[in-house]
Amino acid sequence: MRFSLLVIVALSFFLGCGTADIKTTNTAANTPQTTGNPPSPKDGDYAGKGTVTKIDLVSGSVEMDHEAVAGLMPAMRMEFFVSDKALLNGLALGDKVDFTILYKGGTETITKIGKTK
Repeated sequence: MRFSLLVIVALSFFLGCGTADIKTTNTAANTPQTTGNPPSPKDGDYAGKGTVTKIDLVSGSVEMDHEAVAGLMPAMRMEFFVSDKALLNGLALGDKVDFTILYKGGTETITKIGKTK
């Protein structure tokens, strides 16, 4: 009898320890929000600022420590491919740059990049 009771209590404990969405409340609007993945960005151009950390002229990519790109991604170090390798001409490691990312169908491509003035 004690063993059965112990098994029932143990199963109740373990079954109650599942995962669930965590809900928070936006106090300004007093609306519940579910934490998790943010919505996907919309296709289009996004402006950013960063510092060049790597340039690959062969593959046509540039790595940057960039600030948050509003509506697209948080600040991070990331490598991007460029739409035209000529965009990399004149860039050097450590350059502070302004850039435009074309987000389309889940991919990001640098379409404009230049040293910050």
